[in-house]
Amino acid sequence: MYFITFEGIDGSGKTTQIELLRKSFSKNKNVVFTANPGDTQLGKELRKILLHRFDLKLSEINEMFLFFAGIQDNYEKVILPAVSANKTVLCDRYYDSTIAYQGFGRRLDINKILKLVEVTGLPEPKLTFLFRINFNVFLDRAEKKASKDKIENSKAQFYNAVISGYDELAKIYKNRYVVLDGTKTVEVLHNEVINILRERLNIC
Repeated sequence: MYFITFEGIDGSGKTTQIELLRKSFSKNKNVVFTANPGDTQLGKELRKILLHRFDLKLSEINEMFLFFAGIQDNYEKVILPAVSANKTVLCDRYYDSTIAYQGFGRRLDINKILKLVEVTGLPEPKLTFLFRINFNVFLDRAEKKASKDKIENSKAQFYNAVISGYDELAKIYKNRYVVLDGTKTVEVLHNEVINILRERLNIC
C-alpha cells in the first residue's frame, strides 16, 4: 500500500503519464487513481468555479481555500478509504500544488498553508513525481490548446514563481520527490516512471 502523487505546472505532461499508468494497471483492483480537484461531487463543483467561472472574481486567499477544500474532500472520500483498504493510490495533484500555486505563485503565507495541512491531518505522500518544464515550454504547449482555463491565463511572473516553488519543494522533500524532465517524449517518461515505481516501491 502506497500513496503516490504527481505534480507539475500545467502542460508538464503529468496527466498524460497518469493515464498511461491507468491503462497499465487497468486489471489491478488494488491500484486506485484520483485527481484534485474534481473526483468528488464537491470537487467537480469547485473545479468549475476555480477554473472555468471567469465571471467570478476570487481573492487569492479564497482561491487557496477552495482548492484546499477540494483536496481535503477528496482525501476523506477517495484516498483514505482506499489506503485503509491497503490499496495503492496514484493522485494527480495534492497539497504540494496548493503550496506551489497559491503559496509561491500567489505569494500567500506558505507557513499558514502548511498549518492547514497539519490541522487537517493530510498525510505526506510516500513518493512524488515532479514533471518539470520551464515557462517557454509551458507557453508553447498552452498555445496549442483550444482554450485556457483561469489559472492558465495567469501571467509569466506567476508561472515562473510556481516553477521555482516546485524546485524548492523538491529540495525540501528530496526523500520523496523524483524530478523528471517533462520535455522528454511520452514513451521515455512512461518508462522512467515505471522503472522508478518498480525499483523504489516494487510496483509493476
